[in-house]
Amino acid sequence: LAAALGARDNKDEQGLYTGPYQLARTLTLLGAVAAGIQPVDGVWKDFRDEKGLEAEARAAARDGFTGKMAIHPAQVAIINEVFTPSDSDLAHARAVVEAFEKAGDVGVVALDGVMLDIPHLKQARALLARAER
Repeated sequence: LAAALGARDNKDEQGLYTGPYQLARTLTLLGAVAAGIQPVDGVWKDFRDEKGLEAEARAAARDGFTGKMAIHPAQVAIINEVFTPSDSDLAHARAVVEAFEKAGDVGVVALDGVMLDIPHLKQARALLARAER
């Protein structure tokens, strides 16, 4: 995107996206979720920088992206590791679904002292569905 816009780069000296590219990334995430499709993060250009790729992939997963594009086969294992739900993620998602099922027709439950509502239930179900694929 940076080259298409005539920019020198899309990241600052610390490797963080600058304003226009943070906005583009955010709109991609929000648009995908609103459309009901999987939000996939963009590429990490330096395919030899495994630590940078992993850090950016973890940030993308934290923000709600469900995958990341790769430009080199060397990136695939790291991306798969980051975006594959862990056993603890799956156990928590199952516990969320179970808490709602036990509570009946309610919009809010408590699990381990934390309030959860319908978006949390949808998130848990989506995670479990992704893990089954």
